[in-house]
Amino acid sequence: MNTTTNSPIPTLVSIPTAARHLNISVRGVYRLIASGDLPRPIKIGGSTKFFDHQLRAYMDALATRALNAR
Repeated sequence: MNTTTNSPIPTLVSIPTAARHLNISVRGVYRLIASGDLPRPIKIGGSTKFFDHQLRAYMDALATRALNAR
């Protein structure tokens, strides 16, 4: 049985790393999650993580919104 796939393994991003990428506080990340602007992160053991593609999608949406507001 071949279990090899061509899809890459998604990268996980911690809450503090997400905050640094977004240039906001960790509390700000939790506010965005609570408001529904960011998707709910996953829990792995005691760690809370985002999939990197979810964070990129949020940042892309912000950029698109900013460009359309001009």
